Amino acid sequence: MQAEDFELITYHGPITLRLEPLNTKPDMTRNTSSGLGRREFLAASMAATLSGPVVAADKTPPKRSSYSIKPVQAWDPVKDTFSPFFPIGWYSFGPSARIEEIAENGANSALYAGLGIEGWHKPDTLKRLDVAHKLGIKVVLGLDGSVVGKVVLGQPKTYGVIPEYVKTFNRHPATLGWQLGDEFSEGAAPRINDAAELLKKLGSRHPTWQVHPHTWGHKAVRKLMARTDVCTFDGYTYLETLGEFHTHSSARVLAWQQAKADLIQAEGWAGNINVTQAVGCQCGTAKFRFPTAREYRWNVFSAIATAGARGTMNWIYAYWGGFYDKDPKRFFKFRDEVVKPVNLEQRMIARAMETGYNVGEVRSNHDTLTKTAIPPAGGGHRPYNSLGHILLHDAKAGKYFLLATNNEATSLEITLSLSKLPTDLKSLDARDEHRKQTVKLQRSGPQQFTLRDKLPPYGVAFYVLS
Repeated sequence: MQAEDFELITYHGPITLRLEPLNTKPDMTRNTSSGLGRREFLAASMAATLSGPVVAADKTPPKRSSYSIKPVQAWDPVKDTFSPFFPIGWYSFGPSARIEEIAENGANSALYAGLGIEGWHKPDTLKRLDVAHKLGIKVVLGLDGSVVGKVVLGQPKTYGVIPEYVKTFNRHPATLGWQLGDEFSEGAAPRINDAAELLKKLGSRHPTWQVHPHTWGHKAVRKLMARTDVCTFDGYTYLETLGEFHTHSSARVLAWQQAKADLIQAEGWAGNINVTQAVGCQCGTAKFRFPTAREYRWNVFSAIATAGARGTMNWIYAYWGGFYDKDPKRFFKFRDEVVKPVNLEQRMIARAMETGYNVGEVRSNHDTLTKTAIPPAGGGHRPYNSLGHILLHDAKAGKYFLLATNNEATSLEITLSLSKLPTDLKSLDARDEHRKQTVKLQRSGPQQFTLRDKLPPYGVAFYVLS
């Protein structure tokens, strides 16, 4: 295979990317979606960072201090039961999917992107699923546009490989769901909805997923999601030209997430998965940098504590070809020193996110909208609260996890009031291992507690209570 230049068409206009050959197999960074939508590497980045239609921010104050968005459901084919699942994972490309490395990174899930119509796709996918099952990894099968973009319900000739894929993968214990293409535009809604219905008619019990750029409008997302279960969003905004916590990368992302959380809550979809930036290379004319450790940790936990996210997926696990100019060490450093510690922290709260999500009642002295000026952006967005917070309960471990994120560029003196807890606290110690400090709670009444602390700009508090 020769190195190839090709034009990537986004709604912002064309850009040219160069992909280097990986091996003799088809290039998994190509999405053969027949014009319905392309997931060339960092298409979402272009959608998130380049100029586009500007939508004014919604100034309406939040109606709730936190969300009750439904979790992803994992189906057990043996017991024919569903259980909530908190995905912590990476996007990956088919034959290049490093499932063992993803597991070592502290993840519990992966998305096998670009599953299309090539003859080698089926055996390779089975191989990856078998490895994933042995390692305790759940896999979302990312169906390519060449598969789902042609489906017309009632016309079997358009179903292609979908019946065979359902027959082969539906009952595999590692399968978590089906992603229907990638970042399809509004015009693809009929085909996507037909594909979702077809999967159910063929006996699939797994939830269907979609991912949308934050710049997609709510109207378009509603049309696309009409028959889909799990909603995820992406937006990649960390550019070399933007310093740490620049409003175009931090404030803009959270403002997008806030509006999408409102939409997902209102529509009753599951997930609200945060597909976050885990790339730092040049693509076309855009120079992306890895988020710093502080930015990445804040991005993950502010999405959970402020915007009710029920999972994190990193885009993308790849360190070959044209991604890092044959210098994979940059990716390894980011993967090991930035992503892995946050993955492990999320693993600590996974069961609580599944079984004790958003319990009790938490109020703060900063439950007010940020005064940060949100940069203009395409897609729905609105101001977020200055302080995000959520209380989680792991009944089996006998622990509470109180997450709080300072969403401002200044330090905050915070007061958190906790009440209506499912069980009483045995200790008044709130331990934040990341900051190596313990904060004493004050009992202010029956099942009522107060916590006071100080968080630095964009600081994250990860309290463990027993």
